[in-house]
Amino acid sequence: MAEKKEDASNVMAFDALYTTNQIQKLKVLLPYIEPSMQKHLAVYIKYMEFQYTLNYTKRHPTTLSGCGLSQPEKPDLRKLCKELSIYSTPEEIRQLEQIQNLLQTFETVQEMTQTMNAMKEIFPDLSMDGLAGQFSGSSDDSQNAASPMMDMLMSMLTPEQREMYEMFEKGASYDK
Repeated sequence: MAEKKEDASNVMAFDALYTTNQIQKLKVLLPYIEPSMQKHLAVYIKYMEFQYTLNYTKRHPTTLSGCGLSQPEKPDLRKLCKELSIYSTPEEIRQLEQIQNLLQTFETVQEMTQTMNAMKEIFPDLSMDGLAGQFSGSSDDSQNAASPMMDMLMSMLTPEQREMYEMFEKGASYDK
């Protein structure tokens, strides 16, 4: 439960910025109002929030720094997916999880690329084409020499990540 509150902090910051205590009091009173009047009060509350937001943005034409929206650093997309899942349907959650997995795969591929580049600097005689060609089905001696290294790197991947890597490799071979 505490994790959900932490993940919803941007929503709470936004709500705090674009509302007043008077509006919040009306929200607290809403369940205690006669049921036939609740929908009218709910519309009135939203109208007051809209009116307040319009006035606030006219008075403060700057960015939403109070909500953490104007951060100079690169956004954490996996964290964003996690935050969005709180308010999502099961199907949307599944899609967000797929996006998170894809982002993780991209990070893994980037790490592998950096590792391969570092290895190329350390072992200049090691053929990177041989490593990349391992999955394309060709088999020359340089690829066979690099095979144990590629096997080791590929063993670090999950089956989904390996499938994604192979898909990227096939796409790269079509580009040539």
